[in-house]
Amino acid sequence: MSIPEIKSRLSILTVLSHYSLEPNSNGMLKCPFHDDAKASMRVYADTGTVYCFAGSCDTESLDVIDFIMKMDKSTKREAIMKAKQWAGVEQIVPKANPVEAQLDVEAIYKESLAGMQRTPTGKAYCSRRKLDVSGLGIGYRSRKSKERWGRGCIIFPLLDEKDNVVSLYGRAVKGPGHYYTAGRRGLFPEYPNRNVKQLVLTESVIDAASLVYQERNMLAMYGTNGLTEEHKQLIVGLPKLEEIVLALDGDEAGRKATEVVGSELKQLRPGLRVTTIELPEGEDVNGYWVSQEDALEAFNKLFDARRPVGEVELKEIAAKISLPVSAPEKQPSELEVGAHYLSYVGEAARYRIRGGVRGGADSLKVSVQISASGQDYRAKVDLYEYKQSQGLAEQAAEVLGIRKDLLLRDLTLLTDLLEQHREQAGNERSDRPAEVQIPKGERVTALSFLKRSDLLEQLGDYLGRSGIVGEEKSRLLLYLVALSHATDEPLHALVQGTSGSGKTHLITKIAELLPDEEVITLTRVTDSSFYNYGRDELRHKLIVLEDLDGLKEEALLAFRELQSRGRLSSSTSVKDQSGNIRGQVRTVLGPVASLAATTMGEIYVDNLSRSLVVAVDESQAQTEAVIDYQNRRAAGLVDTTEEKQLRLFLRTCARLLDRSKTVVNPYATKIQLPAEASKLRRLNALYQSFVRQIVLLHQYQRKSDHLGRLIAEPSDLQAACDILFDAILLKVDELDGALRYFYERLKTYVLARGKDYEFSRREVRQALRISKTQQHTYLTQLLELEYVKQTGGYANRGLLYKIAYWDNVEVIRSRIQADLRSQVEKIQGKGERHGMPERTPAYQ
Repeated sequence: MSIPEIKSRLSILTVLSHYSLEPNSNGMLKCPFHDDAKASMRVYADTGTVYCFAGSCDTESLDVIDFIMKMDKSTKREAIMKAKQWAGVEQIVPKANPVEAQLDVEAIYKESLAGMQRTPTGKAYCSRRKLDVSGLGIGYRSRKSKERWGRGCIIFPLLDEKDNVVSLYGRAVKGPGHYYTAGRRGLFPEYPNRNVKQLVLTESVIDAASLVYQERNMLAMYGTNGLTEEHKQLIVGLPKLEEIVLALDGDEAGRKATEVVGSELKQLRPGLRVTTIELPEGEDVNGYWVSQEDALEAFNKLFDARRPVGEVELKEIAAKISLPVSAPEKQPSELEVGAHYLSYVGEAARYRIRGGVRGGADSLKVSVQISASGQDYRAKVDLYEYKQSQGLAEQAAEVLGIRKDLLLRDLTLLTDLLEQHREQAGNERSDRPAEVQIPKGERVTALSFLKRSDLLEQLGDYLGRSGIVGEEKSRLLLYLVALSHATDEPLHALVQGTSGSGKTHLITKIAELLPDEEVITLTRVTDSSFYNYGRDELRHKLIVLEDLDGLKEEALLAFRELQSRGRLSSSTSVKDQSGNIRGQVRTVLGPVASLAATTMGEIYVDNLSRSLVVAVDESQAQTEAVIDYQNRRAAGLVDTTEEKQLRLFLRTCARLLDRSKTVVNPYATKIQLPAEASKLRRLNALYQSFVRQIVLLHQYQRKSDHLGRLIAEPSDLQAACDILFDAILLKVDELDGALRYFYERLKTYVLARGKDYEFSRREVRQALRISKTQQHTYLTQLLELEYVKQTGGYANRGLLYKIAYWDNVEVIRSRIQADLRSQVEKIQGKGERHGMPERTPAYQ
């Protein structure tokens, strides 16, 4: 029997069975030739070979005879003789498990979703791996499941092009096992949109599941050799695909697979750009995701630093022969515009500009990184300055070992390209940010949430579970104000509270629930900084001012103008290209929404009139709730993974709301706010705008008229009255929120001792446990407003005071609340029918 005959008759599976080795359902097994922590050896039954992808193993491709010889440490002749003997034995042919072949994958998947809800084991595993159970539709099959397949595994669906579940992937929660149903087909997490330009391929399903919230188009391969025909057909059929990013493990097997897969993709689709992100040694995507405190930011940095596949090898070769290298995929004279950098590949080196181009028409200041021969050189330079350019070329050429004349030629071309880029960027105008692609499964989940009849109640619950403790009405109000930034009538909120009361924490937590590109958070604002933004940089943004008290009058004036007029105009001096100084009008466009925090609301009268005022809850119950949360978080009892997932989910919901829609409120004339409210005209405008935000939040539940305008319902007015009630009351109250809270506590303390009880400043400070500064501020204000009067004492031994005006804010509160409720009930009584308002012909 010849060697070819032996190989044709003896399968590799038969050989493996003689050594008690059995591949898993994915064709992988632990390599017997080295200490293999995970299955690194791939079995190719069709070619009768095995291949180990582990970098620490010297085993590559082995046929049946080579495998026997290596296992037995025998001669080739001895291996052939054993192979002849085994070739006469009935071969073990892989057959589909008859039970598995009949599996109803859809039924198993639905059963697994229920299993995930009732069994904590799956949830605990997903929590450790930072996987979103609901957003990704992950199931769990307990070890007591009827069918054997996938027991003790979390379950992922593999989908066809019509989003049907056609196969399943199971990952054991204990041990390294992973399984696919027979006849594996389908993709995870789903077929991407046909118009995608960039596609990310990960090594495993769990890796892809980790990166879903990267807001990139993801697909999982099924191992280092798991690029299937279905993957390939999809890639060939995507008409606008420009780049594939490989995100494989940071080990030798992953790097080897990156080169193999990258080469295959380039052959599959000539001209396609194939890049790779570089994970730390020994890390996989999910492991790195779990280990990072801010995983989204960490992976964004990896993506920004991705390199073309094959670049490392070119650099290593170039370094050995001391020659510069340029990437073959980029030709000189092209400028690549990334999210956070500009990149250019010249004759001598690669150039990366970080932080953009700075300076006026008479300068071109950049921070440049020059890379060649496996080394980097970084510098800040004005490319319009001849001496600086010459000095940069000399120093970089010496450090990198490249020719100065070529480097100077590169810098000249780069300067021309940067000039063109700056001019083009100055002329371009983008009213709306680029649309973010939302995965279909995530979109469906978010839309289902936005269609809930109890949306506001559930939204309030989600806000609490995302990490905002207490402040039930305030957090809803602030979230709706934050959402309004994308409308033409945005809202503003001013949050008042004493130092350390959590006001800044509250507004920053709200800001985290919106997409990052829509928010500008500022700790400090210089006098003229608002005037120096680009024309459209602030347009439809949410501005979060962490401390309004730190703004000087010039900055406050600019901020107020943005609030009321939605634009800033200033006259400034500029130098033209000829060096002449001339005047120029600089315009910064809004509108903007804003959230601001302050301890001194009473001094911002103009800001107060433009804003909804929110008083931070400084009650003892709220303090206890915050402390309890802090303690549970420190003890590891708070599910921080769920908090992060909820924040990301609410960002998705915000992206799905079309806030440019027009809203018509047929009941706008039926609600009259309290006449005694200060700045009633502005308050009424704020109320109507707030009703509009509630309608926009419910846009997937509201009817539209023939012009496509959303129609408000009585329930929207009721919700606005409920959520805004405390803010309306503060407009009626002569005292601002923080001062009112202090005064009510002071009255309670005095009343317990008699209405005519006299008290000193020190007594109040100690009894109410506030600082000397706060006590002085509040008592001074109450004296000026004649709520408190001085009755005696001495300046050197302490003055005495007593309450002069015993107002009853609860009576006012009850009266206004009853009045608003009565107005809404009249609307509901006249206009509501079967839970929906009647329509007049004008709104049909």
